[in-house]
Amino acid sequence: MSEQSQSLMKAPRIRLHLNVHEPVELVELTLAFQGLGYEYQSFVKGQALPSGERSKNGDVKLYITKLETNCILAEMAPALPLFGALAPIFSDLNTVSEFVRNIGQLIDWLRSVEKKGELLPEEIPYSKRKLSNVRDIVRLVGRAKDANLGLQAIRYEEESGKDRAVLEMTFTDSACQEAERGAIRALQVLDGREKADLEKVLMYFYQTNIEDPKSTGRTGDKAIISSVSPEPLSVYVIPETDQQKIRYVLDDKSHNPLHTGFVVDVNIENDRKGRPRIYRVLRVHDVIYDEGDAV
Repeated sequence: MSEQSQSLMKAPRIRLHLNVHEPVELVELTLAFQGLGYEYQSFVKGQALPSGERSKNGDVKLYITKLETNCILAEMAPALPLFGALAPIFSDLNTVSEFVRNIGQLIDWLRSVEKKGELLPEEIPYSKRKLSNVRDIVRLVGRAKDANLGLQAIRYEEESGKDRAVLEMTFTDSACQEAERGAIRALQVLDGREKADLEKVLMYFYQTNIEDPKSTGRTGDKAIISSVSPEPLSVYVIPETDQQKIRYVLDDKSHNPLHTGFVVDVNIENDRKGRPRIYRVLRVHDVIYDEGDAV
């Protein structure tokens, strides 16, 4: 074992226990690890700022030091030898424990949101990115039966040569379901805060991908809103729930998806000459099927 590997094994670590007893989709597992990694990057960056040190998110990484497949158990440690002046911040057991505690508190907050009456944007103290990351962490367990999610902060004890958990949090599958629903609701509220350029206009898809509509990145989806432009423009759908709603309609074989209208609130992105280039759908209000299609 290399010196770096030994150092990682003896560093304070995060133990993620996805206690599921059935096959899991690789994408969902990847998203869970990715969500935890992104949140750790964000947390460490916040810890470094008061010290006057600067860190780039790309420099802050978790390394898997142990992986068991009898359920899914992974231990992750910060790459201490790579951090230089920031190493004392990252190697502090309190930092790792506080990170685990914060994730647990956010999951509990999302559970309370799922049961809350009215929810206003100003009542949501978290970014959309953070809400999405934690949603991805809890989703896999929430969709399994008799499963639970475990989060631990652990340290290596030289005297015994063994690890000891100094902080442990466990969430059942039903608790993870509540947290996922709370995250989706909070994201919807934050999406609804953005003001649309046009409200309740009729949009038709000109071409679609087989994947869900995207909110960012490259997309092959194009749509026409005749009141804006006769030309098909690239389209992004921001709320995840509306992405799924549109995908469901487009996949329905009982009608022609390119003849189906969507009543939407939309923002329009123009090019440098002021010509419309991109539609950003903020809300889907209704679906209008062609009269010749069976519904």
